[in-house]
Amino acid sequence: MTRRCNIKRLLALAMLVVLLFTGTATAATRYATLEFGSRGSDVLKLQKALLALGYDPNGTDGKFGRGTENAVKQYQAANGLVADGKAGNLTLTRLYHGESVSANGGSSSGAVGSTGSSSSGNTTTSTNPNTLKYGDSGSRVSELQAALLKLGFDPNGVDGRFGAGTQRAVINFQKANGLTADGLAGSRTLQLIDQKLAALGSGSSSSGNTSSGSSSSGSSSSSGTSGLNRTLRNGYTGSDVLTVQTRLKELGYYTGSLDGVYGSGSIAAVKNFQQRNGLTADGLAGTRTFAVLFSSSVVAAGSSSGSPSSGSTSDNSSSSGSTSGDSSSSSNGYTTLRYGDKGDAVKQMQKALKELKYNVSPDGDYGALTQAAVAAFQRRNGLTADGVAGPKTLEVLYSGNAKEADPNADSGMALPEGTGSASGPSTSSVKLLHWFNDVKPTIRAGQTVTIFDPATNLQWTLRLYSLGRHADSEPLTLTDTQIMYKAFGNTNTWTPKPVYVKLPSGTWTLASMHNVPHLSGSIKDNGFDGHLCVHFLRDMDECSKNDPNYGVQNQNAIRKKWKQMTGITVD
Repeated sequence: MTRRCNIKRLLALAMLVVLLFTGTATAATRYATLEFGSRGSDVLKLQKALLALGYDPNGTDGKFGRGTENAVKQYQAANGLVADGKAGNLTLTRLYHGESVSANGGSSSGAVGSTGSSSSGNTTTSTNPNTLKYGDSGSRVSELQAALLKLGFDPNGVDGRFGAGTQRAVINFQKANGLTADGLAGSRTLQLIDQKLAALGSGSSSSGNTSSGSSSSGSSSSSGTSGLNRTLRNGYTGSDVLTVQTRLKELGYYTGSLDGVYGSGSIAAVKNFQQRNGLTADGLAGTRTFAVLFSSSVVAAGSSSGSPSSGSTSDNSSSSGSTSGDSSSSSNGYTTLRYGDKGDAVKQMQKALKELKYNVSPDGDYGALTQAAVAAFQRRNGLTADGVAGPKTLEVLYSGNAKEADPNADSGMALPEGTGSASGPSTSSVKLLHWFNDVKPTIRAGQTVTIFDPATNLQWTLRLYSLGRHADSEPLTLTDTQIMYKAFGNTNTWTPKPVYVKLPSGTWTLASMHNVPHLSGSIKDNGFDGHLCVHFLRDMDECSKNDPNYGVQNQNAIRKKWKQMTGITVD
């Protein structure tokens, strides 16, 4: 009996020694100091821990920038540490193992590992490929941003890039809805966003779609719409997607596989269908889109008829109430041409406009410049100025009696001589400012910047639309669009053009840009259907990681121009 007790004592003593050793080892763990400029998995761990406590590092990208430095300072100040912005051993030990005060004044023990818990906004871990996170890009991110914006959580623009603004919006949404604020848009977060949108009636009457279960004027009870009870978005799958794909293929809009996956091909087909049928071309297939899709008055892809919506004042309306007298039928031998069309018919029309001194390039591509020229021609010749070249517009254009552009009118016509010409800044006054460190923190969406092209001495104004890894922008007026196109040789091109940008502060800096309108925009009367991108200096390794193709192309253009200006090579 005594021997057995001694064995028990020895075992207990051994366990105590193990526990003491483990505790000592944990307490003895030392962390290397992380500071501005540090990179790697340790920085990423730090950023996630700070974010979990509500201290925003301006992104979880594994790079210790100013945002992370500020978050560290805030954490240190709130937790009684020296607020120097350097995450040393004392700070990291407190953050990872001690009792920490969160940004909202609460307390938390051990910030690391808080994400991914059962109360998280995501039912799966961040390794789930369907989870949207910082650094992601694409149409799914755009949809997330648009949804957050509708719900009142501003992602700092809808640009398809999951940056710090989007992460903050996700965190704020999660906090407001009782989810763990980890900044990851996982399944639970996305499902709740969809539910909130449905409750708002996300597909309002101003859109081509209404949300699942909501009412819509003109909705059809046709058997073709049975089973279509949700708004189809990018990534959705199912029999309802297959039904829509099949119908779109019958009408000549869809050429892809009938696979039941609502991807880029389906979205493009729906947008084309919506545009041809008088709906908002947003690529979301909801009840209004379904109603027209399966109606008897639907416009097929090969039809020459235009938008069938009643009451339209377009010069291509088939309504008897049209104010222009134009018809979308081809009874006079002309077929309607519109934005996005390409080919010989477009080129012929452009040549005719060019001969009449309208500002257009005969390239066979019906882009924003052509759209503005057509609208100008229509205004000048007493037609409804919608920028769509219907049979009546073409009949007047080719009649031999059409009016030339008025050089004194600022309405999308030929620019008066000297418009947009400027001396610009001296080369020595132009700086090379870093986008993330110097430019982005000083500007905001809605502000205007001046662009000067040193190659042509032309100058125009852009309004900032969205700020991500570059500045999404729009020409402020139709005249600005015209001047910009003139600087680019009256062509649409993605080739980066080095330009000088005058920031709201008055400082000039070097940048590069293209002039191709794409995705969304907010200015409706500038003759530019979408936005363009202005790129500023970024670290090449960061750009190679996040924008390995077009982003790097712009960085090379900026560096090449800077060397021409100063003789200095930038790594």
